[in-house]
Amino acid sequence: MKIAIIGLGDIATKAYLPLLTRMSELDLILCTRNPEKLAAVAREYRIAETCTNFRKLVEMNVDGVMIHTNSETHAPIATFFIEQGIPVFVDKPAALNFSDYQKLHDLAEQKSVPLFVGFNRRYIPIWRSLVARDDLRTISWHKHRLNLAGAAQDFVLDDMIHVIDSLNLDGEIDKQDVQISVQRKGGDIAMINLSWEENGTLFRGQMNRQFGKTCESVSLCFENEAYQFDSFLCGEKFENGKTERIEMPDWTDTLETKGFKAMLEDWVRVAKSGKGDEQVQLRNLSTHAFCERLVREISSS
Repeated sequence: MKIAIIGLGDIATKAYLPLLTRMSELDLILCTRNPEKLAAVAREYRIAETCTNFRKLVEMNVDGVMIHTNSETHAPIATFFIEQGIPVFVDKPAALNFSDYQKLHDLAEQKSVPLFVGFNRRYIPIWRSLVARDDLRTISWHKHRLNLAGAAQDFVLDDMIHVIDSLNLDGEIDKQDVQISVQRKGGDIAMINLSWEENGTLFRGQMNRQFGKTCESVSLCFENEAYQFDSFLCGEKFENGKTERIEMPDWTDTLETKGFKAMLEDWVRVAKSGKGDEQVQLRNLSTHAFCERLVREISSS
C-alpha cells in the first residue's frame, strides 16, 4: 500500500513515522510545504518519494493519506481526498466545528470512503480489555497539565477531547445530561470537570491545566474489583482485600503502550478493506458534537 503523510510536525515525526517505517507492507510518501523539512525527514527515514503540494498525491496513486497538519486545515484537506475516493486518516479534531465534521462524515458515507480519526487512547493495551467490559460501574479519567490555562476552544479541542472521547464508550455522550463544572483564570479556562450516569455506569472526566505536573490517570471500578492506572505502563488491581501490580512486558515500545501501534494496524486494515466500523463512526460524531456543545456552554456561562 502507498500511504502519504501530510504534515511533518512533532506528531508525525515522533509518534507515527517511527512505527509506519517498520510496517513492511507500506510504501510511504512524505508531503509538506517546507522543502528543507521535507528533505531532512526524507533523509532521516530513507523515504524516496516526496512532494510539497498535497493535491499532487492523487497523481502519485496513493492508497490512503494521513493528515497531521494544523487543526484548521484538517477538514478541507480531508474533504479533497474523500472526494477523490481515497481513504483518510486525520488527527483529532477532524474539524474545528461540528457542522464541518458532519459534512465530512456525510461525504465519506456518500462516497463509501473510510474516514479514520486518530484517537490513540482507544487502543491503549494495558486497560483496553477492561474498558470494554459490560459490567463497568465507574470510570474516572483525569488528564492534567502544568500552568496551561487557555481559551475554551483550544482547551477542549486540542486536549480535553482525549478525555471526552475516552469516556464516550457507547458513542452517546452528546445525548447525556452531563454535569459541567469550570474553574477560570481571568478570561481563560483552568479546569473542566464532567460527570454523568449512563446505563448504570458513572462517568467522570477532568482536565486541570493548573495542576502540579503533566500527568494522566484512569480508574475503573467493577463489583468488588477496581483498577488504578497512573501511566500507560503500569497500574494496580484491588480485589478481595489484595493489591496486584499490573505492568506491560519489559521492553514494550512507548508508542505501543500509548496505543499508536494498534491504532495504525487498525487504520491500515480499514484502508485496505475500504470499510470502517459504523459504531466507530457514530462515536466520532458524538465526540465532536459534545466538544462543540461544551465549548459553547462554557463560553456563554
